[in-house]
Amino acid sequence: MTTKYKLYNAVIEITNRCNLRCPHCASTSGTQRENELDFDKIKKILHEIKYLGGREITLIGGEIFLRSDWYKICQVVNELEMRLVLVSNGILINKKIRQQLKTLQPYLIGISLDGSTAQSYLEHRGVDKFEQVLQLLYQLKEDGHKEVNAITTFMRSNLSEFEQFIELFNKQPITWQVQIANLGGNRFKTNNFFTQQDYKIFCDKMKKAFRDCHELKLKPMCDYGYYPLEPELYWLHKSWHGCLAGTHLIGIQSDGKVRGCLSLDPHFNTANLQKQSLTEIWTSNKFFYNFRNKINYLEDNCKNCSQNKKCKAGCTSIAFSVTGKIGSNPYCIRSMESEKLINKFAD
Repeated sequence: MTTKYKLYNAVIEITNRCNLRCPHCASTSGTQRENELDFDKIKKILHEIKYLGGREITLIGGEIFLRSDWYKICQVVNELEMRLVLVSNGILINKKIRQQLKTLQPYLIGISLDGSTAQSYLEHRGVDKFEQVLQLLYQLKEDGHKEVNAITTFMRSNLSEFEQFIELFNKQPITWQVQIANLGGNRFKTNNFFTQQDYKIFCDKMKKAFRDCHELKLKPMCDYGYYPLEPELYWLHKSWHGCLAGTHLIGIQSDGKVRGCLSLDPHFNTANLQKQSLTEIWTSNKFFYNFRNKINYLEDNCKNCSQNKKCKAGCTSIAFSVTGKIGSNPYCIRSMESEKLINKFAD
């Protein structure tokens, strides 16, 4: 069976092993999963992704550098002429690995940095490595990598540090990639997930940063948006065309289980590459039916929104974290602006 959906992007967890035990980790990384995919299986999957339209491969963990054949996997991605994106906590990246990275020349290297100070980093990552990781970001730029991202996952416990992060990265060559923790993982405490008021504060801080910090390389992820009414944020109209999960993106766990996006809760796992081929899974519309027909699952404000055919309730992971539904997402700038206007005229 053929499908109109091209598999442009894949996020592959090459191991769940990790040298850290971060409390907000959505995959509860730490120990290796049972029956993790071997190199030959991953190589076959990468070839299938390329056949299905693959353009970009993101390799994540756990911690990717704990897998001994990580370099060989990266080489296959390069040989297939797909963009290579690597995400790491950075702690294991030594001179040898830096030299290997220079050889690979990945499209993007993302390094996690969830605290703006040594103490905050220790609280969020469990190790005293703030200065090492911060220095690594600049070393990677010095090594000639075009795109080096400091990835900050915001939650209630570090939202107040937003301005301190700006001080770290304003007028610097590092891209500051900002995302929101979703409800997932066995270690994440529910009371650390953004409330709607926290999300409003976060959006206000983002707007101010875009307006005032013109030399800050700020990159929001798909949990920020959508189609705002305010002209100052009009550019966001062009940056969001609906969640890619299951339509142009797939997430692959290290044990072969697949779901539309690895940010989604594991109960969205739809199939297993240990039992079926990726081509069979992707071209059969039954596995991602709800994502490919998301317009039919819209509820609440999203159902009545004038932009719903394009937006489709924004980031599915955040929508599910907030409402338990894939088609209802109140963490939306347009929705908040509309509510504010209604309340203003009601008064």
